[in-house]
Amino acid sequence: MKNEAKIFAKAFVAALAGKNENGQKKIAKNFLEVVARKKKTYFLPKILKELELIEKENEAVLVLARNLDQRAVEEIKENLRIKLGKDKKFKVEIDQSIIGGFKAKTNNFLIDSSIKTIIENIRKKLV
Repeated sequence: MKNEAKIFAKAFVAALAGKNENGQKKIAKNFLEVVARKKKTYFLPKILKELELIEKENEAVLVLARNLDQRAVEEIKENLRIKLGKDKKFKVEIDQSIIGGFKAKTNNFLIDSSIKTIIENIRKKLV
């Protein structure tokens, strides 16, 4: 089956969801036992690659113009999770060149609410 590694990876991620560290260790052990029992150990490198892809899909970068208090940052993240997906993990970066507002980037999506972009768009309309 062509997508078997992807299916194994998605099943593994789904099984880990919401579990504490001990629960995750048990699930990982059981998962490896199932892979071995089904004689699919040759799939482990492909499964790991799929797990990396899944992790990258869940990553997002939140670019702010300046440091904000933690409550404000969490509020922005929660609002973005509604649009980008509840499982997104945000890495926060500071870029003073955007002047104000924020940018949120994933592998295939960009939300640009920066003051710099707003000013550039106004300038383009005036020229």
